Amino acid sequence: MLQSQTLEIFVESIKKVPDPRSKQGISQPFQTALTIVFLGLLAGISTIAEIERWAKIHKDQLKQFLQLRRHQGKELTPSDTTLTRILQKLSLTELQTAFAGFINALLSETVLTAAVDGKYAKQMKDENGDPLLMLNVFAQKLKLHLASWSVRGDKTNEPGCLKKHLEELFTMYPCLKLLTGDAIYAQRPLLEAIQEYHRDYLVQIKDNQSKVLKQMTLMFADSPTQKPSDHKVSKKRGALRLAICG
Repeated sequence: MLQSQTLEIFVESIKKVPDPRSKQGISQPFQTALTIVFLGLLAGISTIAEIERWAKIHKDQLKQFLQLRRHQGKELTPSDTTLTRILQKLSLTELQTAFAGFINALLSETVLTAAVDGKYAKQMKDENGDPLLMLNVFAQKLKLHLASWSVRGDKTNEPGCLKKHLEELFTMYPCLKLLTGDAIYAQRPLLEAIQEYHRDYLVQIKDNQSKVLKQMTLMFADSPTQKPSDHKVSKKRGALRLAICG
């Protein structure tokens, strides 16, 4: 796909995000500001001030497919203050849905596999001043972040958070067919829910999960001598990895 076509698809996807600002005091088109933030992040720029400078440098290229504010006959890119105010009011759900639409347009024929894991965002704090625990969904082969949700409480809540958002995740990414995770996700309610959406999962069972490990070892004791099927088991570093197709 040509670069110009990709940018056009991206801009059309961003247009689906509602403008959270009031009608008064609007100086820049919402989709323009949001697109510039995304492009700046994709360029490896990590601060709003740097994104503002980047947009000024590339204004001639940006105005070919973005509507810029005109003042005294000149096109102006959004200021860092404008970008910050917009980001503060954005809905994460609406933003993720729009981004998913862009990814699906590019990868409509691709079957995705994604890893799920919880990580602390140490640069972000909740209302109590504690680091935010975020559940992340990441397509590793594509080096692509698909979605994130805040996890309240300790790490045992990660499976519950994933289960809560399964419908949202699979609706955003119909091409997502396999989820992988470590031993914390080897919980029956979660895995049964994944199967209800006709998706597959690959999870780990560690040797400290003695009851489950014993039952699985007995169940697959003769698996090496059988013809390969949809059930695969292997042992590595004290953990039993099991893939069950939904």
